[in-house]
Amino acid sequence: MSKGAISGLLLIVVGGVILLFQQLGNLMGTGRGAEALCLVDLFDPSAFDWIDSMTFLGINNLLDTIVLAPLYMLLFFLGAVLLIISGFKKN
Repeated sequence: MSKGAISGLLLIVVGGVILLFQQLGNLMGTGRGAEALCLVDLFDPSAFDWIDSMTFLGINNLLDTIVLAPLYMLLFFLGAVLLIISGFKKN
């Protein structure tokens, strides 16, 4: 297996673990409800203020979607992209 494939599998596993713990927390009633963890929760929200100052509307909406997407979905997507890229890579 190449480094890209291993990295892709690792990202998918980490995304699955995050999803598992979030669902387990929901079952135990931690009070967070069904709120998914996203990048804005991990970093200071003011760190993403530069996105709002972008003038091109398409990139602004895309970056807002990426930043506000659940973290496990981002990890699953990045892992899948790395697996696909490593599948096309010649040895």
